[in-house]
Formats: sequence, structure tokens, C-alpha cells
Amino acid sequence: MTTTDYLCRHFSRMGARLKVQTPGTRQGETVRIDVSRDRAGEFFDVRCRGGVIPEILDVRPASRHLVLMVRDGDDKNKFLLGRDERHWFAAAVPGDGVHDVRTAIASLRPSEVEGRQAIRQGEWFFVPAPEAHENARVIYRNEPLSRGVGSKPHICELLMRHAGVTVMVSPAYPVGLTEPQYNRLIDTDPGARRMAWRRMVRDAQVYVRGDVRHRDHKTIHLDGWHHVYMNRERFAKHARQIAFLD
Repeated sequence: MTTTDYLCRHFSRMGARLKVQTPGTRQGETVRIDVSRDRAGEFFDVRCRGGVIPEILDVRPASRHLVLMVRDGDDKNKFLLGRDERHWFAAAVPGDGVHDVRTAIASLRPSEVEGRQAIRQGEWFFVPAPEAHENARVIYRNEPLSRGVGSKPHICELLMRHAGVTVMVSPAYPVGLTEPQYNRLIDTDPGARRMAWRRMVRDAQVYVRGDVRHRDHKTIHLDGWHHVYMNRERFAKHARQIAFLD
């Protein structure tokens, strides 16, 4: 049995199609995982360079999830792939203690929500925060909640931010530049002004209430203010190998 046959067999157990390809990876990347679409619907597109060995650690057909591990030299990079409400997803998994779907899901859960009531929508977790009104400054309506350039934002009916750092964000600077950094850049690079900049707040405490909408997820309604936390995928050093952004 070839590696492709082996992988396809396990992906089919959770009801997913898989295409494995070798060419087309970006420079410097040894593996890239995407969720693509053709006439038959969505499928997982896994692209690996020679010498990279993917293997399945666990498959849970009932919940339609699996854990894929990719050996790249001494690194054992792990990914949680599965079905989330309406679409397939892929997430890089942080930590060395992941060996099955249960531990992969646990590794993505923010430590701040442990032992607390939380509502999840995609990569975001919402925890009741009745004290939030004490931090109220400006309340925004229909405000996007985004993890960065390239992601599809979740739209919050009511949102407020507390503290954080104001940054200027563009496709070339997805994590943002502080205003002094931004001013130095546009002073030294005449073309920088044309980079589609957007003013955002980084590392703020974010609270939302009301409806939270996203085209890939069921709308949730939050009664009262909830503190927002993002999952831990960003702590996985191989997170950049995921092409599909929610």
C-alpha cells in the first residue's frame, strides 16, 4: 500500500476526500495543508516534499476528526483535521503531548477557559464576564473579530476593547506595526503608503455581547458581556503550514 493509499483510507473513514501532491509547495515549506473545493465539493489538499513522512495517529469517525503527524527531520508536527459544523478545517496543534483527537482538542483550548463555562465558535471562545461593564469605554457595533490578515472575520453585534496596543496592519505586516514603526516606514519607503493599511488593536482585552456571526458557523447569541479568547494554534511553530484560514 502506498502512502497516498494509506492516507486516503483513513481520511475516508471520517467521510473526507484527500488529494496528496508533491509539487507546488511554497519556498521553504516542506508540507502544506489546505481545504480546497472542486465540482464534487470540499477536499483536503496535502502537499509534501520528498523525505517528509505523514502518518495518522488517530481517527474518530463518529466525530469526523483525525490527527495527522508529519515527520520532518527531528520534528513531529501534528495537525487536527475534521468537520466543524458546515465545513472541513485544519489546525496546527501545539505541544508534545498530543497523541489522539482528545489530546489535540485539549491542546487547542485556551488555558484561561479551563474550568469555566465557555461558548465556542471556530477558533474563538467566549466566557461570561459580568464585570466587563466596569472597563467600558467605546462600544462598537457589527465589529469584526479577526486573528489576522487573510482570515474571515467573525462579526460581533456589540464589542468593546480594553487596553492593548494600537497597530497598523497590512498584508505585508500581518501582526502590525506600532505607530512609531509605521511612521518610520512610510518616511523611508515611498511605496509603503499604498499597502492597504488598517488601524487595529493588538493584545487587547476584548468583550462582546449579542449575536456573533460567521459564514462558516452557526450564529451564536451571547446574553451579557463575554470575555473573548483565541485558541492556542498560534503557539504551534508549524501553524504557517496551514493554508486554510477561518
